[in-house]
Amino acid sequence: MHSNKRTKIQRRLIVAITLSGSFLSVLMQFLLITAFPRIMVEFDVNASEVQGLTTIYMLMIAILIPMTAFLIDTFKTRTLMMSAMFLFSIGTLFGLLAPSFEMLMVGRIFQGAGSGMLMPLMQTLLLLIYPREKRGFAMGMAGLVINVAPAIGPPISGVIVNAFEWRAIFLLTLLIAVAIMILMFLFMRNVTERRDSKIDVLSILLSTVGFGGILYGFNTEGVAMIGIGSITLILFVIRQFRLEQPTLELRVLKTPIFALVAMVSILSFSLLISIETILPMYVQNVQEHSALYAGIVVFPGAMTLAVMSLLAGKLFDKYGGKRMALIGFILIATSTLSYFFLLDVHTSLAFVSVLFMFAMGGVALINMPIMTTGINALPDALVAHGTAIINTARQFGGSLGLTFIISFISRQATVDDAADALHFLNGVSHAFFVAFLFAFVGLLLSFMLKKE
Repeated sequence: MHSNKRTKIQRRLIVAITLSGSFLSVLMQFLLITAFPRIMVEFDVNASEVQGLTTIYMLMIAILIPMTAFLIDTFKTRTLMMSAMFLFSIGTLFGLLAPSFEMLMVGRIFQGAGSGMLMPLMQTLLLLIYPREKRGFAMGMAGLVINVAPAIGPPISGVIVNAFEWRAIFLLTLLIAVAIMILMFLFMRNVTERRDSKIDVLSILLSTVGFGGILYGFNTEGVAMIGIGSITLILFVIRQFRLEQPTLELRVLKTPIFALVAMVSILSFSLLISIETILPMYVQNVQEHSALYAGIVVFPGAMTLAVMSLLAGKLFDKYGGKRMALIGFILIATSTLSYFFLLDVHTSLAFVSVLFMFAMGGVALINMPIMTTGINALPDALVAHGTAIINTARQFGGSLGLTFIISFISRQATVDDAADALHFLNGVSHAFFVAFLFAFVGLLLSFMLKKE
């Protein structure tokens, strides 16, 4: 059904259902963070192991994104949307009933797979439903979904975990997911047009083994797995350059500005997910406050991220990507270095929250503008490929950055007693110093961006 044959009500229903499903999938990426300390206690895992619940989710998104173009061309919109939400719901059910940490990880794999399909679908559907003169408005809605979910995820999680237990997060998510799936069945219409397409199975296998092997090796400190993953990833890259229709058009990385933007995006996303993961751990494990307090501490900063993200487009048009990236990384570097020097067992939570606001304001100034800078450097024919590569790079690179930064907490926290507040504080301080180094590198790279 073409857009001009849809009634206004049908279009609004499709948009509302699509945004709701995508919002829930992004929300679940951040909803579990505040519950990590409870999960660590119940399943007797350390900080590096528990953050694997986030990295495996992000890894599945990174694996699925390259496949979405093929899936959108091959399957009907309604079928694909319901399949994605079904996978997400199955993963949520696994998480709700998980008797072990391993089963909880399996649940996150299914959730991440569903989310990896839903996000590109949302962007594609919005662009197809709205005419060209309204596509800015459409992508603004997509940006709102992507940025508001991280803002409200930790506070909602804190309230739920404080009142009930961490499994209640999965129960609430499952009920909403099932309701959205029913709405998809009743009201979703086909938007995309099916066309002949093919997918290179070997490329998917190589990317899965490569990305997964490297990430698993980083999580387990397995040098052999890192080596296998790296070799496989190199083979994946070589194959993409030889294929006429590559799964990922890596030739866009030959554009210097785009390659630079991809690196900066990885650093920015790593800092976003890492700081949002560390602070709830600090509030609960070092200051020994409840999950509710952890949610309250991150809420102002998360809302700063949401609000500033809405303003970032106008600021980008006025000042350009380079200036905004520089200011953004300065804000993040200042806040992370302040955390390193000033955090202790009795630091005021208000002070912690204000610094987090500065950090999230910095992230907002970087994320959308820097991506726009990179995409604008490409010809129109390669925009879709550029978007896919930046999204894949952010998810995979962000996973590695998160794993690397959080590993400093585990190394320090397990020196004597994992439950000892001072040891955990030492690990948090080390992690924030590494985060500062990430921000400093991002600042240096930003100087290389063009002013235009």
